[in-house]
Amino acid sequence: MLRILTLFALFAGHSALLAQDPTPPKGPDKEVAAKVAALKACVADRKMRRDAEGIELIDELWKKLDAGVSDKDSKSITKVLELVLFKGKVRPADNIGLYTAAVTTLGYCGSDGAKTLKKAYDSKRFPDKKDWVPLREQILKSLGRTKQESAVDFLLDEARRSPEDALMAAAGEALGNYADSSEKIRKEIVSDLIKRWGELDERASQLGSGNIQAANARNTLAATSGKWDVTLAVLSRQNAKKKFIEWQSWYNKNKLRRWK
Repeated sequence: MLRILTLFALFAGHSALLAQDPTPPKGPDKEVAAKVAALKACVADRKMRRDAEGIELIDELWKKLDAGVSDKDSKSITKVLELVLFKGKVRPADNIGLYTAAVTTLGYCGSDGAKTLKKAYDSKRFPDKKDWVPLREQILKSLGRTKQESAVDFLLDEARRSPEDALMAAAGEALGNYADSSEKIRKEIVSDLIKRWGELDERASQLGSGNIQAANARNTLAATSGKWDVTLAVLSRQNAKKKFIEWQSWYNKNKLRRWK
């Protein structure tokens, strides 16, 4: 009898829990709407006198994202950050604080953020010229931070083929964000980075003081190898190895094995 009463009590308690309404989804945040509207006004200022205010607003919107917002508010934030990058007067390349703030926050906006970042990288507003390399570096790093696997091939291509050493380094660094991806994806990244590192290492070792290609390869390795080393270590679950020859040896022994 006691067992029956106990089971009845447990069932009654479980039923009461089922009858309760689930936690309601977050509703619209009036503060988000107000900050989005204020940021639009900052972007629209053709004399660019409100950029500092705009940076503060973006930081406050990031804090909202970090605390958790509704899907509607999240999309609203992503859209206004896209507006920061593509609307209004183009800020000079030596005054990119507003753009950098927007790019950094887009790294926390998932697939929509990744699409906007890729669009910005390809945009003529931020051309592939020396003056814009610092912003383009931040775009690549933020793209990796979204952890969208659709961006892996693009980041690998930039890491291997960009004419700018700083962008090769940034793309390689960005790929370190894919530590939780499947073994197949991690192996693809590790394989391609080691192969490119090997090509550069071989070219850099060529003798001759007048060998421009060798000198360029050494400069590229100086910019990239440290960041690539960290990415390789994170993705392969190994300690950093510093030198190409060590990574090549490890990879040849382990490429067909299961990774941790």
